[in-house]
Amino acid sequence: MTKKKKGISEPKTPEETVLQGNAAAAVLGSPVFSDAFEILEERYISNWISSGIDDKDKREVQFMSLRVLSEVRLELESMINGGKLAARNNL
Repeated sequence: MTKKKKGISEPKTPEETVLQGNAAAAVLGSPVFSDAFEILEERYISNWISSGIDDKDKREVQFMSLRVLSEVRLELESMINGGKLAARNNL
């Protein structure tokens, strides 16, 4: 049996929030994740810079890709901070 995943709107217990924060910290601190993040970021920037003057669509795709990459990092950082806060409040 697999554990049923909670929906986005369903509140997590403090313990679940702490576990999620710890898992997010492990992901964000992972050398593999950092390498993948840097590779993608460099690729998107390079493609953006090397796009032709008339290639507005390509630049927009690269820009949006960079934004999504940034949002992933911010969401992981938010999970980490939420976990720390939940741990502090449950001492």
